[in-house]
Amino acid sequence: MIRLLSEEKERAFFDQHAGIVHGALKKLGVYRSHPDYDDFVQQGLLKLVEAYETFPEDLEQEAFLYQFTGYAYKKVRWHMLDLLRKQQRKWNYEMPWPDEVAMEQPDTQLSFEQSYQDMDLLKEMLPLLTENEQAYLLDAVVKQLSVTEIAAKQGVSRKTVYQWKKRVAEKLNHFLLILKD
Repeated sequence: MIRLLSEEKERAFFDQHAGIVHGALKKLGVYRSHPDYDDFVQQGLLKLVEAYETFPEDLEQEAFLYQFTGYAYKKVRWHMLDLLRKQQRKWNYEMPWPDEVAMEQPDTQLSFEQSYQDMDLLKEMLPLLTENEQAYLLDAVVKQLSVTEIAAKQGVSRKTVYQWKKRVAEKLNHFLLILKD
């Protein structure tokens, strides 16, 4: 059953049910201080209207009003979870430079253009790796530490560092073509 929210009922509907959106956001840990809070509220209100339009029972009967609240809350909460997951994936993909890399100065023996290209290439590689593999790559390439030094710094065995090295080589194998050019 699809019903439309008329303009006459719109104000009363939002006054009565907008708390569902704010409650779902609060439960998910998204507070007013969150930079995208207003966007999440708007998305939640749209999902609330969708829940109203698709709720299978008659909302004029008071018995179904309580059921609608639970139904709408679940719809809004699930939608917010999807949005938060999507945002998290985007943040992970657009991962900022680790602080230790940002502090590193490029090798003064290389030209500025070459240093820039190397750092740009490194920035493309990092999101493809796990945290440990990233640490290995930064220590090996940027800081030019030996396997023994990396193992001591990370508090792991040399065998573990060699495993990281192997996985990094496998994951970044396609960059060899770029480096050969």
